[in-house]
Amino acid sequence: MRAWRMTMIVAFAPFFFIAVSAVSTWIATDYNLLSDNMSKLSGPGAQHPWVFQLGVVGYALLIQCLGPLLYWQAGQNSHGALLWGLVVIYSLLGIMAAVFRDGYNTLVIGEITENTVHYFAARISFSAVWLLTFLTPWVLRHQEGWLKWKRLSVAIGIITTILVIPFVAEIWPSYQGLIQRLFFATTMLWILVTAIKLNTEILYNPAHH
Repeated sequence: MRAWRMTMIVAFAPFFFIAVSAVSTWIATDYNLLSDNMSKLSGPGAQHPWVFQLGVVGYALLIQCLGPLLYWQAGQNSHGALLWGLVVIYSLLGIMAAVFRDGYNTLVIGEITENTVHYFAARISFSAVWLLTFLTPWVLRHQEGWLKWKRLSVAIGIITTILVIPFVAEIWPSYQGLIQRLFFATTMLWILVTAIKLNTEILYNPAHH
């Protein structure tokens, strides 16, 4: 697959997730946008939980293309492999978080419940993309033409961190859903701007890809 097509697939991923999650939210009953986590859209009592699951799985599959793109941009070395690995973790653990749903106490392995697996997978998945916002600028630190992107990437990482702290600490329970949507938005913004930057890089330096 041509590299520029891969960048377009990655850039499309956030829009796909937003569209599907909006539909899932629209058809949900007894759901509060401000206080309820997004995972509740596929939780117990949710209307058509498969819709939100489709959004998560589809998004996770679309962003897989980001892994090889970062690997090539980094110079096909161990640092590039690290970035690719983080993309795979972000994607696959995201799929796991969609398959094993929030709020279900069905035993999966031994005494481990579906809810526990969801909790673990969701946090590892998010940690991977959070690390990418800081590690990718470091890996590409010596490459010219990436200064503005590097600054934006670090800024997104810092803003995401600031948003995650009150979410994890549950400082404002009435706004848990809103806070989660905000840091989902910042990470997807990172995915989008990175795809656009990679696309620009490919257009100006096609021989490198």
